[in-house]
Amino acid sequence: MNQLKSFASFLLLLTSFTSSAQVIETVEYKYYVISPNSPYQIKPELMRHSPVRDDKGSYNGRTDWYISWRYQTAAGVYGCQLRNISTRIQIAYTLPALSEQVSDLKTIEVFNKFNDALTSHEKNHGKNGLAAAGEIDKALNKIQPQQNCRLLKRMVDATANAIVQKYTQADIEYDRLTNNGMTEGAVIY
Repeated sequence: MNQLKSFASFLLLLTSFTSSAQVIETVEYKYYVISPNSPYQIKPELMRHSPVRDDKGSYNGRTDWYISWRYQTAAGVYGCQLRNISTRIQIAYTLPALSEQVSDLKTIEVFNKFNDALTSHEKNHGKNGLAAAGEIDKALNKIQPQQNCRLLKRMVDATANAIVQKYTQADIEYDRLTNNGMTEGAVIY
């Protein structure tokens, strides 16, 4: 009976040191403005004004997500334990917007159809980031006490970094499968 009480006390102690917290999410939208006079000018305007560039060229939109995790460690009877775990994700979407001066209805219609598909594609990247943050939060809250705090900190960072890598690869694979959103309608000719 004493062993059962000791085990129950141990479980209570563990739950007091690890509490599952909700992921704290921050979302930001950054827009670059284009001013096409016709539907045929949309693509050149996107290429000219997009801030999303790399060595392969320019892109119409982008999603950046950054995850941070914070925690405290406390030495206890059962080793070093995690406390006050906090997981945050910042998502930044970069997307085009039409200038208020664009008045051609066909241009507006074509742009809106394209931009809806592009926004949907980029938000799917954001969902990958959110899934990563949620998985990190759950994983950190499941880490058991370790022999010492240095070992625990290494375990936390290795676990979280592996999850970030997994979802970074998921983003790369998603872009490969959709040809950067083209198969989803995020293309303009």
